[in-house]
Amino acid sequence: MSRIAQHPNLETVSVSLVSSPDGGDGVAIRIAGGEMLVMTPVDARRLATSLITVVNRAEVKASLNVSSNLWRRQDETEERLSYIHP
Repeated sequence: MSRIAQHPNLETVSVSLVSSPDGGDGVAIRIAGGEMLVMTPVDARRLATSLITVVNRAEVKASLNVSSNLWRRQDETEERLSYIHP
């Protein structure tokens, strides 16, 4: 289940580089409540790419909604201004 945060708190998520006992690097993501996800750099890059893709889609969708409302308003305005009473 997903939740939409109206006012995100920057302290709820932290990302850091961690080292494993064998000397490899990993990416740790800690969320509010202390839960932590540790992944390889490759997996972290896949997650980041997916996140960026979804954010871009959301921004385009929001932009299209604003643009269509703007076009509707402009069309109504043009009709009112161009109407001539007999």
